[in-house]
Amino acid sequence: MKQIGIICAMEKEYRHILGRFSEDRVCSMLSGIGKANAAMCAASLIERRHPEAVISAGAAGSFAEGVRVGDVILSTRVAYHDVWCGEESGPGVVQGMPKFFEADPLLLDRARKAFVGAKPGLVITGDQFYIGEEEDLRQKSLYPDALAVDMEAAAVAQVCFTYGVPFLAVKVVSDTHGGGLQGEQYEAFWREKSEEAFDLLAGLAESLLLLDD
Repeated sequence: MKQIGIICAMEKEYRHILGRFSEDRVCSMLSGIGKANAAMCAASLIERRHPEAVISAGAAGSFAEGVRVGDVILSTRVAYHDVWCGEESGPGVVQGMPKFFEADPLLLDRARKAFVGAKPGLVITGDQFYIGEEEDLRQKSLYPDALAVDMEAAAVAQVCFTYGVPFLAVKVVSDTHGGGLQGEQYEAFWREKSEEAFDLLAGLAESLLLLDD
């Protein structure tokens, strides 16, 4: 690949990527938190830089037993957990859009080879940080097989779907839901594990750039 785009929501995620690659190969952008920011950033990136693929990268909360802090999640598909357009569409579906946005098979295959031990699966997205057990149960009732939850991936995926650009979400687990330890785990992740996690992401980007070379 000649160029890929990487979108991060938070400055501390972005700083880990900025400067690792030349801008003619990897165009990294800081979106800000949430679906609207992520979608605007993805559209701008695609319109201005025309990357061959887009990766939504950053931290996410664990949403399944056995998914631990520091684990890498590769999206096989992504979906919204907080969208409701009426009975005719059903929960999580933006009218006129699919319920699930599928990862590009070639990107996913290369990512699985680059990340030994990464967990492939469903990532769900909504405009909210962890609220509580009741809200978790609601989300789990919609997506019992979800591995992680974030605030941007599905919005980036929807834009990529609209533009016909290959997409993949790569998320590093920063905290696990339940037990009241989210805040402590999140802070510890950024102190102790973030450098290692984003080194892995850099390795993936290098691997993707080798495609078709």
